[in-house]
Amino acid sequence: MRFMVFEKLRYLLEDPARHLAHHQVNGRTFGIEVTLNDTSLMRSIDDATYRQLARDLKEYELSVHLPFYGLNLGCFDRWIGDYSERTLREGLQLCEILGAQKAVTHTTVPALLSDDSRLKWLNRFLARKESLEMHARAHGVALCWENTYETDLAIFDAMIAQNHETQFCLDVGHIACFAKYPVVRIIDHLGHRITHLHLHDNDGADDRHWPIGKGTIDFSTIVTNLPAMKVDTAVFELEPNDLRESIPQIERIFGTSL
Repeated sequence: MRFMVFEKLRYLLEDPARHLAHHQVNGRTFGIEVTLNDTSLMRSIDDATYRQLARDLKEYELSVHLPFYGLNLGCFDRWIGDYSERTLREGLQLCEILGAQKAVTHTTVPALLSDDSRLKWLNRFLARKESLEMHARAHGVALCWENTYETDLAIFDAMIAQNHETQFCLDVGHIACFAKYPVVRIIDHLGHRITHLHLHDNDGADDRHWPIGKGTIDFSTIVTNLPAMKVDTAVFELEPNDLRESIPQIERIFGTSL
């Protein structure tokens, strides 16, 4: 398993060398998950600038976190659904320019839906999911779906039924503060389909992205259950100072993996 750290696009464009200094730890290099959280910025940059960024990052293993703010793939309002799919397609095209072979996207399921509305949302979502996965394959990118507000496993079952090769990103922080069930439940259910991890800590009350060890998440359970998954990359979603604070805990928990 190879470790990475998330980086917002704007920081990478400002000064890559300065913002990537914390990726060198104890003689090892953390890869980069480029986070496209600012769609206005993402769209304001020309291809030449992205190609230069790709050259700046060529020594690092890359993945891309696709946009997520305000997106809703299963929205009843078709304009919002169309915009959401188009935005994710733009992000997938940037993966190819940057040379990233893996992209992470939220399912975009709203936090609150009635049972009837959830079923209708799911049907609209699945149609766009299939389209996005085809688009990702066309650009040589593996698309991983990240858990967010799902409080049960039904949506994941529907996604797998539609495409048995669906891949998932397990966000352990989201399980703790949103799903609120034991992380082994989703690991046992999705198993080898989990190919990517997002690691950060919280107190179970909110998605705080605290340093590893500051909250209540039992990361030893993740390590114990790694054989049940097919994880090849894990991303620490931490700011630079929080990553530095986490290093002793990361070394203790993951041991020889670091």
